Amino acid sequence: MSEFENIESCLKEIENRYNNTEKVRRKLANYDDTIQLTFLDTNRKVLYIINKDQGIEIKDNAVDDEAPVKIEFVSEQIMIDLFNKTLGAVKAYSAGKIKVVEGQIRNLMKLKSLMF
Repeated sequence: MSEFENIESCLKEIENRYNNTEKVRRKLANYDDTIQLTFLDTNRKVLYIINKDQGIEIKDNAVDDEAPVKIEFVSEQIMIDLFNKTLGAVKAYSAGKIKVVEGQIRNLMKLKSLMF
């Protein structure tokens, strides 16, 4: 397993998982919401536009005020730690390192296989 050293490698891995993992595509076959991730340490915003099983588009440094799902990370390092499995998603959420700002926690759980 490769080490994720920066946020860009994590973002690329999300796209790879969607495009190359049948289990992930099946899980998101009926999911068509835009997800906005915000990294508070850098004020960076990233959009994931999931079009059911038809594709995923990632827009770095983009904002969608109407996004139905908004998730905040205390820092970019939290996402890197999640991808490297040095931090678990449930533990990060419980510790306040990940916060669902808009939408429901079930959205985060559904996206777990894609993101973590």
